[in-house]
Amino acid sequence: MVVKSRIAELITQLQQGLLERDTPARLALLGALSGEHLLLLGPPGTAKSELARRLHTLVEDGRYFERLLTRFSVPEELFGPLSIKALEQDRYLRQTEGYLPEAAIAFIDEIFKANSAILNSLLTILNERQFDNGSQRLKVPLISVIAASNELPEGVELNALYDRFLLRYEVAPVNDDSFTELLTLNHSYQAPTDCQRLSHDDLTAIREGASTLDLSPALIRLLHSLRHFLSEQEIVVSDRRWRKVVKLLKVSAFCNGDSEAGLYDAWLLPHCLWQHPEQYAVLSHWLTENIASDPGFNAQIVTELVDSWQQRLEQDADPIVPALDEQGYQLYLDEQGQTVVEAKGQRQKRNELGELLYHQPRVPNASFTEDEIKNLGSNFDTYQPIMEQYQRQSALQPKAWPAAHIASRLRQLDERISELGQYLAWLEQQLRGLTERLANHLWLEPNLAEQAQRQLERQQQQLSQQKARLQDLHHAFANLPVEG
Repeated sequence: MVVKSRIAELITQLQQGLLERDTPARLALLGALSGEHLLLLGPPGTAKSELARRLHTLVEDGRYFERLLTRFSVPEELFGPLSIKALEQDRYLRQTEGYLPEAAIAFIDEIFKANSAILNSLLTILNERQFDNGSQRLKVPLISVIAASNELPEGVELNALYDRFLLRYEVAPVNDDSFTELLTLNHSYQAPTDCQRLSHDDLTAIREGASTLDLSPALIRLLHSLRHFLSEQEIVVSDRRWRKVVKLLKVSAFCNGDSEAGLYDAWLLPHCLWQHPEQYAVLSHWLTENIASDPGFNAQIVTELVDSWQQRLEQDADPIVPALDEQGYQLYLDEQGQTVVEAKGQRQKRNELGELLYHQPRVPNASFTEDEIKNLGSNFDTYQPIMEQYQRQSALQPKAWPAAHIASRLRQLDERISELGQYLAWLEQQLRGLTERLANHLWLEPNLAEQAQRQLERQQQQLSQQKARLQDLHHAFANLPVEG
């Protein structure tokens, strides 16, 4: 039985002595376990063929085929020479032994140099695992093909071939940080022992076991969100490709010992969905921001939801109703802010600067401020305040709401608080022992695991704040005035 520890050993086996090739090694093994193919895009001398040669040592059926294609490659180079003996008998047969139709693992370099003479047969082998040899359609034992190219395909006739590679990875020379290690590297590859190799039954058990897994609800929501994002980026992904991606996600989860494919299996999505290499960074960034969280509870969306409830409270609590006394008369506010029933009142007049105005009875048509009176040297007691009539402001009171309205608001808030509470409990569960789980994840890249943990912690903090806001809103709605 294939167990997680055994897969982990095989990953280590593939990666030994290879610098900065951890991810393509994982992708190569996952592709083989899933029966999918891997395209490595990059310059010569970046260990692409070495990865394929190592991969074939991991399976019991070690039949390996390797070929470099050119514009002038002929079918015989991939599918075997024609049988002279069969031709003498008017039969059109190829001698396929040692060629692609009988290989378990294959490496095809410069695959997009494939011409029309070999394209159809190559597509049939890659996609249907069948080969037309003369009048017979034969099943081929192919597990996986690793292909390499320096460039993307040119011409629509190669689009179908490009699409057959579900996994894609752009390989670059090692960076400066690893250059010294590259120069001093002294390592020879040690093939796994027979008992470590994967048998046909092992591969069958993995694929059948993986097919029984479900996708977690959070992963399904993530895929919905990703599909919308891809549409915004004008990245077209066919329904067939999505189905194949789901198969990969399940194999990833099954090998990791999980009971369902979850968010962390989404690590492989950017490697399956880019059409051009520059799109990988965009997809990877999106995944980094979303892999650890349920898109249904995106912190930004929840914040906007709580903001909308805050606006509802401000509208409901807006004191727009005129206040009335016990006899039903409208109330107004006097100069001291006290409620009175008279709509108009008397107050001392002020100038445009807000200074109180006075007049001298002997000069009835003139007005003076207190400073002006002092400057004139007059006796202030001989002046009198100038009074004016003004319209008082209406006294307002909070609007009283029907009890059913308040109850509806509180019920809706209770539902939002409960949903958010459940998600926070899920976050708490995710964070419990997360460091160890991420470290033991078969496939997850270390940097992605660290970012996922930080994102979970940040989201927990943000959503806890929003839950507290919702609870405060609940209290405020509960204290709104209720009709008689």
